[in-house]
Amino acid sequence: MLEIILTIVFAIVFIIGIYVQVTRRKRAGLTGVKSAIAPICFMVSAALNPLGYWFGFLGLISLLGSMLFLFLGAYYLKEMQAPGEKVS
Repeated sequence: MLEIILTIVFAIVFIIGIYVQVTRRKRAGLTGVKSAIAPICFMVSAALNPLGYWFGFLGLISLLGSMLFLFLGAYYLKEMQAPGEKVS
């Protein structure tokens, strides 16, 4: 019962997070796929663990998948600069 409640709470927070991310990207003037890779990777990394729990691939596969998407998102984080900003 607790797992179902936690999954519902996660799904609600996940959908709110996607909405907030989309509105922030629109407000910052970011367009294109390249600047969206980092938020997508972070969201997939967050969604991978509940999916791993429900479909039974917890452990090394879930951990490596989360780490892969976190590293990939961190690598593409530099692409999220607004057009007028300098990368230091």
